[in-house]
Amino acid sequence: MLPDLVEIATSWAPDLVLRDSGEFAGCVVAEYRGIPHASIGFSQGGAFPYRIRRTYAPQMAVLRASVGLPPDPGGDMLFRYLHLISAPPSMQAPGVERPPTAHFVQRVVFDLSGDERLPAWVAALPARPTIFATLGTVFNKDASVFAAILAALQDEPINLILAVGRDVDPAQFGPCPENVHIERYIPLSLLMPHCDLVLCHAGFGTVMAALEHGIPLVNIPISADNPEIAARCAELGFSVTVPADERTPEAIRSAVRTVLASAAYRTHAERLRDEMAALPSLEHAVVLLERLASEKTPFIDHQ
Repeated sequence: MLPDLVEIATSWAPDLVLRDSGEFAGCVVAEYRGIPHASIGFSQGGAFPYRIRRTYAPQMAVLRASVGLPPDPGGDMLFRYLHLISAPPSMQAPGVERPPTAHFVQRVVFDLSGDERLPAWVAALPARPTIFATLGTVFNKDASVFAAILAALQDEPINLILAVGRDVDPAQFGPCPENVHIERYIPLSLLMPHCDLVLCHAGFGTVMAALEHGIPLVNIPISADNPEIAARCAELGFSVTVPADERTPEAIRSAVRTVLASAAYRTHAERLRDEMAALPSLEHAVVLLERLASEKTPFIDHQ
């Protein structure tokens, strides 16, 4: 990406580069052009890759050298000016170092990519616990996990809403009982107010969507940062984890029953909901970015 970004930055002359914290060419081209750059964090505490920034230093040195910049052995470039984290501070595990330029802000939901609407049948669901199950948009290719969820919950006294993704045919799971609804996609912002529990892969976006409404979870971590996020959710008391080697209908059913039977899980989820709601708004983030573009100095969080 770097050669193209250098060309764009040279011809267009931006005042600021804003990048995902897992994207690296953006900060190199910003430093090459002598302009500030900011990053947006992802995952549970938004700290990746700050805690392993020095690991990236050799690769960053190659990129920096390609545009005439000196090495940065401490990895300071990656979070030099401003780092925005759209997750509650509690989601960061104790002892995990975060950038001194980190600032927490509210998460902004964007899950309507077309004319999606809440299905009409949601409003007519029977008065019993409603569980939403999803494996997100990356790890939803393994039909065996969906099958285990269906086998675990289709005979339970609940409403089960299963979203399998736009590339999965709901018909492949065969006929379902009246308490089970399988859809390709439902925007979480529309569905969460109707749910009592979320069953998912511990994907960051899904976990945050549940917490925004104070909904407890059962996590079935699959890969990437899923196990780390699931572990922190359990530590904070608003979820139960079904480990990869125990991903059976019996284990899933037991975890769901455990969460539904105890109000403590919802109480802890609501505490995170309130913490998220108290964070500075998107407008605050915009003000920080505008100031950075004009002042061109790092924004150190002294709290």
